[in-house]
This record gives sequence, C-alpha cells and structure tokens, in this order.
Amino acid sequence: MRSSSLQSELLRDVLTDIRAVTDDGGSSHELDPHLTTLGRLTRGALHEIANPLLALLGSAEFALADTEPGTKLHSRVGTVQQTGAEIADIVRALQAFARSASLPPEELSLATAAETATTLVRRVSAVRDIELTTRIDAEPIVHAGPGDVQRRLVELLLGGIAAAERGDTVELVVSERASEAVAAVGDSELTLPLVRAS
Repeated sequence: MRSSSLQSELLRDVLTDIRAVTDDGGSSHELDPHLTTLGRLTRGALHEIANPLLALLGSAEFALADTEPGTKLHSRVGTVQQTGAEIADIVRALQAFARSASLPPEELSLATAAETATTLVRRVSAVRDIELTTRIDAEPIVHAGPGDVQRRLVELLLGGIAAAERGDTVELVVSERASEAVAAVGDSELTLPLVRAS
C-alpha cells in the first residue's frame, strides 16, 4: 500500500472514531466526556509522535546521503522521508491548534483566523474529494481568545464537510454585518462583536 493512501486511511479511521464518539443523538453543544478524554490523550500522543518522527527524519536524511541516487533503495528512503515530513506537518499543525486553547483573549483578524482554520482542516482532513476554500469579503478585527475562535471556525468547516457530497466545495466566508464580524459556512455562522471594521 502506498504511503499516501495509508496516511489517508489512518486519518479517515480517526475521523470515523471521533464521529462515533460525538454522534450520540444528543445536543452538539453538550461536551461529551469521551471527547474531552480523547482531546487530552491526543495532546500527549502528538508529543510522543513528534520525538520518534524527528529521529526517523534524521535517519532518512543520512540514509539518502549514503545511497546511490536512482536506485530503488534511494527512492524508497526518499518516500519514507517525504511521508515523515507530511506527518510532521500534521503534528505541528495540531500542536499549534492545541496550544492556542490556552492563549488569552486578544485583538485578532477574523480573516486570518479563517484562513488558518481552513489550512488546518485541509491538512488533516481525510476527505479528499471535497474542496475547502476561504472567501474574505471583509477583514474584521475582533477581541476573543484565539483558541476559541479557531475551534469554532474548525467546527464550522467540519460541519460543512459532514453535510457536503462528493465533489462539493465547502466555503468559509468572512464578512461584516452591522456591528458584527461574521464567519459562515452555508447557513451556519459564527458571529462576534466587531472591534474594528475593515
């Protein structure tokens, strides 16, 4: 099995497991204790994955230098290095998302936060046949916790993916309405008080 398809399969399995934990017929606003535990386990798992991954990438770099370019072994080691780098990108993105939860409220650009959330979901989502885009109609500034804003934007995108069909585009639109900053995917919205208009 090719490494990219294995990576997609693993991520699809993780998303399926998360949906199984959260799709219990209850309110989506209730915090499921299993999901809380999963989040705590994931934070530790990311740290534990990062350390051996660095060793793997370092070893692959040395192995590439020691193998003859153009040989099957050189190609295979290159594939290991590339796959390791892709996994490292995912781990770094998830670690940054986890760290943002503890950041205090601050003035931030909802447009920048939306682009960051879209990049994160695009990077870790196992759904390859749905396109994720961001449309910036305005660049509102809000005062909020960066982690809370990221989480809510990611939830909007994941909700859009769950409702989408193969070949659809899920678009996160950032705009302003009266004294509110708005981020929307379809009919679902995140609204925050506007600190400064664009």
